[in-house]
Amino acid sequence: MSWDVIRVIAILFVVAGHVTSLGPSIPGIDGYPFEVSIPFGTVTLLVVSGYFVCPTIRRGTVTRWLRGRFARILPAYLVALLFTYVVTRYFVVGFNGWEHRPGMFGLLFAAPLAPAEPDPAALPPWNVPDARDLLANMFLVQEWAPDVLHRVDGSYWTIPVQMAAFVGAALLWRSRLRHVVGAQAVLWGVLAVSAVSPVLSLLIRTLPAASGLFYAHLFAAGAAIWLWSRHRLASSQLIAMLAVTVVLHAFRSGPPKLWSVVGFTIMLGLICAAARGPDWDKPVLSTLRRPISWLAGLSFGLYLVHQQLGYVIARLLTQAGVSSGWLRLAVVLGTVLAGAWLLTVLVERPAYRVLTRPRPGSGHHGSPAATVPGPPSVFVRGAT
Repeated sequence: MSWDVIRVIAILFVVAGHVTSLGPSIPGIDGYPFEVSIPFGTVTLLVVSGYFVCPTIRRGTVTRWLRGRFARILPAYLVALLFTYVVTRYFVVGFNGWEHRPGMFGLLFAAPLAPAEPDPAALPPWNVPDARDLLANMFLVQEWAPDVLHRVDGSYWTIPVQMAAFVGAALLWRSRLRHVVGAQAVLWGVLAVSAVSPVLSLLIRTLPAASGLFYAHLFAAGAAIWLWSRHRLASSQLIAMLAVTVVLHAFRSGPPKLWSVVGFTIMLGLICAAARGPDWDKPVLSTLRRPISWLAGLSFGLYLVHQQLGYVIARLLTQAGVSSGWLRLAVVLGTVLAGAWLLTVLVERPAYRVLTRPRPGSGHHGSPAATVPGPPSVFVRGAT
């Protein structure tokens, strides 16, 4: 229950920020009755991911663990990517006042036809992704050249970061460096590398963010909380590591934003409480157990479908003359929630079961998730 609550709080702030704050800043989308802009949800989820790397990587072989992580994330991501790409291509060309070239190739890949004389009163155009963007997002390299490659969905920057973190964790675990210098030294080293990673931009401008090193402190914070919860890290060490993490978060995206720092600090405290304290099954939360658990189980799917598809739906509602902000908000949230449910039950969970099924003669019985004492990745209860 504790982890479900944390995931739900984080994903709700992610969705609320993208829909109510960023959405109305896009041409053609009207505003909503309120605006939420406190960006700490995504970084909280990455800390949770770092936490659950620790108990899950210890079960079975590193290769099998890594296969399980990829099986959980990549199938759902690729399906969401393809669907978002097609929907964006189909509708955004019309939003811009352009036309698709004839044929399926023209619809999906060819550059659209712009009018010979642009309308001076037209809204600024949206970006229309092309085949190059699709391939870059499929192979998780879109962050290496953001000037020429575009995210099909603005939220998808976290997927290559997670993949890099999982590979990095697997390499560190296999190297057994923790036995040579100690786990504390490894975590401080990761924090130091993350802190100085912007210097790498002198070599390749996009290297810090594209490699994931820019965000490595978030995974280190999660791992530190796990060690502390197992009484393998002193509280003073944990506080120091989390303080460094908060400071890095505060200055990583421009001048510090007070409520973002406060919100992230509170979430780190809640993660510590969930890691070491009793489960949050008090009467008030127990009455909400089922809806909280249900929403937590859809959180990864919701993360994948809420932003770009939500913007397309919002633009269509605005064009249709739906003036009520509450109604537009309800339709957008309801649609992306339905999409998240479909993605979860039709793609994410079945694909994970198939891809992690024991191979004949492997000697393993049951899926990797069967031995995992909690959610092995960021978003989804019990199996993500």
